[in-house]
Amino acid sequence: MLLNKELKLKNITLRNRIVMPPMAREGSSDGKVTDNLIEYYRLRAEYTGLIITEHAYVSIEGKSTPKQLSMADDSVIDGFRNLTDAIHKENCFAIAQLNHGGKERISRDWLNINSMSKEDIEKVKEDFANAAIRTKKAGFDGVEIHAAHEYLLTHFYSPLANKRSDEYGGSLENRLRLANEILQEVRASVGEDYIVAIRFGAYDYWEGGSKLEEIPIAVKSFIDSGADLIDISGGLCRSRNPYSKEPGYFKELSKIAKDASSVPVILTGGVKKARDAENLLKEGYCDLIGIGRAMIMDAEWSKKALKSLENI
Repeated sequence: MLLNKELKLKNITLRNRIVMPPMAREGSSDGKVTDNLIEYYRLRAEYTGLIITEHAYVSIEGKSTPKQLSMADDSVIDGFRNLTDAIHKENCFAIAQLNHGGKERISRDWLNINSMSKEDIEKVKEDFANAAIRTKKAGFDGVEIHAAHEYLLTHFYSPLANKRSDEYGGSLENRLRLANEILQEVRASVGEDYIVAIRFGAYDYWEGGSKLEEIPIAVKSFIDSGADLIDISGGLCRSRNPYSKEPGYFKELSKIAKDASSVPVILTGGVKKARDAENLLKEGYCDLIGIGRAMIMDAEWSKKALKSLENI
């Protein structure tokens, strides 16, 4: 059984291939962790290899929703420490996802990336780096940069949104530049021993958007910039594939990424059954399986899934 096989990820060893991916449950009005949120994650950590917590904003201008978690100042660290302690007590590891909302900010106003100044861009990079330091102080085993869905870094990556004429627009290298510079600054801030992941919106599924043949180049650039883990999702199409509802509906993207990658790759999308998770691993689409909505519905999904596959 591959689903129950250990996987070494930098300086840790995951006990199985099950990942709880980031899904917004939301903390409180001040962005801090609540006791209810701690218990929610603790219950799902018991038989799970890795939890990536829901996206936390790196700055107030990057906040997406009213009760979104914050990683924007040091006042949140103690609450997150209680959360990571609870997850670790269940023999599970934890990575914090960081995000800048871009278009999806709380105000719902467009953040026009094409009019962002160099000072604006420098602040975004600094905010990610400072937030990553807080994740380390809070006891997380790593940090994930959110570069997927309809958020800031996807706007830079997608030619549908990025119309800049400077070094952050035009060519693929330029459209990847901000994500790679953030990875580099985060790596420099947290050190070599800390896990750095990126959730990559690998494909828009829209005409004129990002291209499948760009995925290997993007993945290799992320690894060169310090990424230890590639977490595949959708681009401007967000977290759903508009053309498929099959289990692992981003598997085409994750297979391209895995074939180009020297680090583990996570596939998330529509996987609800243990047998489907096992088959996706066996068929080489990914190294780890993200179980999202099914784990929201059933805190014991991991336990039941592993039990159901014991005799195969």
